[in-house]
Amino acid sequence: MKEILTFADQLNKRKWWHSPPVDKAAYKKRGMFLTSSYKECEFYGRPLDKPIKVNVSHPLVDTEKNIIRFLFGNNSSQMLAYADLIKGTTKEPLKVRFKLDRDLFNAAKNKNHDAIAVVAEEELGKIKNHKLPRSVELNVLDTEGGILK
Repeated sequence: MKEILTFADQLNKRKWWHSPPVDKAAYKKRGMFLTSSYKECEFYGRPLDKPIKVNVSHPLVDTEKNIIRFLFGNNSSQMLAYADLIKGTTKEPLKVRFKLDRDLFNAAKNKNHDAIAVVAEEELGKIKNHKLPRSVELNVLDTEGGILK
């Protein structure tokens, strides 16, 4: 019988790519964002030359919309901000995005999660079968606690 790996195990087995932010304090405010491929990471800037390994134990894994719903509820200001970002109707998208990331970071940490793994809506079937899709955005919430290898 094939062993079913936890989401944490699956995340820990992968190599992750990171593009350092201009603001080094961003890690303490919003966590460290990693992508599952070099090409995806290039969207955020020049990725590091070598991938990063992680050691997470209690990740929150779902679509971004479902994660926001779980952490804040359907009628929360965070859900409204997310909807505005998706529709492209916000006047300051970067400012709204950073605030939403900070809110997610704080709420997930308060619920004892050490990472947030965001998957695309069309990949939910894999999640329901306990398999991570290839394309995942990972936000490591504690960059000082030995989670990064």
